[in-house]
Amino acid sequence: MSSYTNLLEVNKLNTRINQENFTIYPVSDFELLLRQEEIVAILGESGCGKTMSALSITGLVPKSAKVIQGKIMLEGNILDPRNETQMEKIRGSKISYVFQDATSYLNPIFTIGDQINEMVTIHQNLSQEQRRSKVCSFLELVDLKPADKFYWLYPHQLSGGMNQRAMIAMALASNPKILIADEPTSNLDRITELKILKLLLDLKNKLKISIIFITHNISTIENFADSIIVMYAGRIVEIGTKEEILSTSHHPYTKGLLNCIPKTSSKGNTIPTIKGNVPDLSSLPQGCKFHPRCPFVMPKCREKEPEFYKISNTHYSKCYLQQKI
Repeated sequence: MSSYTNLLEVNKLNTRINQENFTIYPVSDFELLLRQEEIVAILGESGCGKTMSALSITGLVPKSAKVIQGKIMLEGNILDPRNETQMEKIRGSKISYVFQDATSYLNPIFTIGDQINEMVTIHQNLSQEQRRSKVCSFLELVDLKPADKFYWLYPHQLSGGMNQRAMIAMALASNPKILIADEPTSNLDRITELKILKLLLDLKNKLKISIIFITHNISTIENFADSIIVMYAGRIVEIGTKEEILSTSHHPYTKGLLNCIPKTSSKGNTIPTIKGNVPDLSSLPQGCKFHPRCPFVMPKCREKEPEFYKISNTHYSKCYLQQKI
């Protein structure tokens, strides 16, 4: 039995980007608890800080960004995303990343098999024959069969869904404990999207891994995630189990996202939207960052950002509507 409760713990993580005339904070006080064999989804519109939060955890932030504060514990050990030497040992071997657009990250001049083989070579001391066998086993695992055929194919010879499967195989080739999947289905049709989600769920159960799943589409995680973190303007605004978020959400932003899910009974009707846009991080509004778009805005929402209010032991909302009078 492990001595730690959570596989990954992130507390008060903050990331700063210095521009020529101003400074922005794309990640502000981000927190996450990930248990073994758990799927945590990070949800929010584009520009809400989902990807930057994950990149901050793995030390993959762009050069203009810097993690300035926060505590990260991986298997009970302190992880410093600013320590590149430490992060090089962690990335791949402990935490692997599946990026949004597979075709942008797969090298067009190398075969799929060779690219996965490179990952195996970096992280495992195996003979050439053993590496080849390992690569084929991962191709089979992600349903790229027959593996001997797909080993020698190039990215341009595969469909979008197949390339995404190849990226997942590459991420898993080093036997990580945590897989971060960043919008892995955003460029795929609905049928392929469901197949990729099922694949990730099957892999989680088969390999006993944990998954951080980043998405802007709440409908993709209805039958997938165990818990959900909702982000807005670089901040977490609500967090809870899947059932709590989808059935008894409390934050107006979360409710707005849920209302945007198309209903089969509303065919021909206009799909509701959240009015306005995600604010520019360089000019965030005072108080609650969502208040300019909120249908329930109160005077105090414009003055001071609310703290988290506890709804249950697993459910918290950053909204004055939960404040006990």
